[in-house]
Order: sequence, then C-alpha cells, then structure tokens
Amino acid sequence: MSDINSNLLIEIRNNLSTLSPILEKVGKFVAKDPDFVMRHTITEVAGAIETSEGSITRFCRAFGFKGFSELRTTLALGQGAKQLENPGEDEYRALYDSIRDTNKIIDCDELSAAAEALHAAVNIDIYAIGLGAPLALFLQLNLIRMGKPANFVERLYQSVMAGSQRGPNDLIIAIHASEVSADMLHELAIARQNGVRLLSITKGTFHPFVKLSDWNLQAAVSCSSVGERGFAEIAGTLMVIDRLTSELEKLDDGYRRHRLENQKTSFSMETITSKLVDYFMS
Repeated sequence: MSDINSNLLIEIRNNLSTLSPILEKVGKFVAKDPDFVMRHTITEVAGAIETSEGSITRFCRAFGFKGFSELRTTLALGQGAKQLENPGEDEYRALYDSIRDTNKIIDCDELSAAAEALHAAVNIDIYAIGLGAPLALFLQLNLIRMGKPANFVERLYQSVMAGSQRGPNDLIIAIHASEVSADMLHELAIARQNGVRLLSITKGTFHPFVKLSDWNLQAAVSCSSVGERGFAEIAGTLMVIDRLTSELEKLDDGYRRHRLENQKTSFSMETITSKLVDYFMS
C-alpha cells in the first residue's frame, strides 16, 4: 500500500463511481471525513454512515487493505488525512482541489512514455463520449496546432470505427470523464488485438480502460465535484492534457515552434474555450 499511502483519499474519490452503492456511500464518508474514520472504531464509523461493519470491511478490502485497522493506520500516517489549507473562495475549492490533486498523483515516468508514444505515432484517434467529448476536442485542437494531426472519433458506430483498421504504428487515446459505452470498449478491445497501442486518461485505476491500456494517466476529481457536470469535474483531465502536450514539446522543439507560429489561427484558446462553454451551456 506504500504507493498510495499519501494519495489514498484521491484514490478513493477517483474510484467512487466504480463501487456498489453501499461501498460508494462508505467511500464518500471516508473521503469527506478521514479524521473521524481514523479516530473511531469500525462500529462507530458504521453507525455514523448507517451501514454495517461488513460493508466497512468490504470497502477496505476493495482498496487492498486486510481490514479496517489497516485502513485507519494508513489514514493516520498519510498526508491525505490532514486538513487541507483553505485555498480561498468556496466556489473555487473544487476546481483548486482537482488541479492540485492531479499534479500530485500523475506518474511522471508514465507521462514521459505516453508522450514518446504520441510523438512516434503515425495516426492518432481520440475516443470519447459524453462529458469526455469536449476534452477530446480540446486535445485534438492542441495537437493540430502543434503540427500533430489527430482524429476525434465522436460517433461510435461499429462498422466505421477506425480502431479496427489501425496497426502497431498508430495510437488511440481514450478519455473517460463521465461515461463509457459498450461499443467503445468493444472497439478498443478489437484495436488492441490488432496491435494498436492505447493511451487512456481516466479518473481512477478501476476503470476498464486501464486493463486495455499500454499507458494510463490519471486525473483527480474533488470530492465536492463528484457527479457534477461542470468545469471542476473536468479540470483534472484538462491538467493531464496540458502536461501531456507540454511533455511532447520537450521531445521535439518543432512542436513548440509550430504552436507559436499558429497562435493566431482558428485553433486558439479563445476558440477552444468558446466550444467548451457552448457544450456546458447546451
């Protein structure tokens, strides 16, 4: 458990949507009040959550702990159990938390490897649906502006999916923000069988994308933003995309030069922001 010792609360928040309703309820309580959990018995915690001790134990085991005592000890030792400093206005807290926690948990080695794969790829397809669609568009426009063409596969019709026709020199980037379809998972599985490499950007390590992926970059979400279809919900993923494109520029200065030469093109930050605003206001 040493790898997630200080990041346990982030790990719990990121994986809430993958848990059963009962375990999700436990997870939300742990994420919101870790101090109470680490200072009380399993019976007291179960009473506060209005669930059974067995549910608490199942939750602990879902995150790799043998039992409640081990979870409580990790909370006490980890930095995640400490009270966060007040970042300012409450309305910005969720946004602040998502960005800060994403930078905290991102794997720099994985990020570098993903950027190298992106640099070497001949064809790039970006898959996303729902809340992930504007994020995919944001990534696509940034790559095009840097001189790295990419396709945004918005409509997932099995008969025309590009993934089935790709090969080892190609890369698929799958973005999970709020939902995933069976068709998408099916097509990603076929693409992997054909030797296509897959980079996933997800919230949490329990997502089905992770098992299919060659590389996975995690975005964090604030506990207060879970379930909200707003900027705080996607802020962590936007940070991952920014870090990924910045890492790409380190590999070849041509990307940076191309981006600077095209600062005034239609692929400007103003255009991207406008598209994101239109999406959330629709």
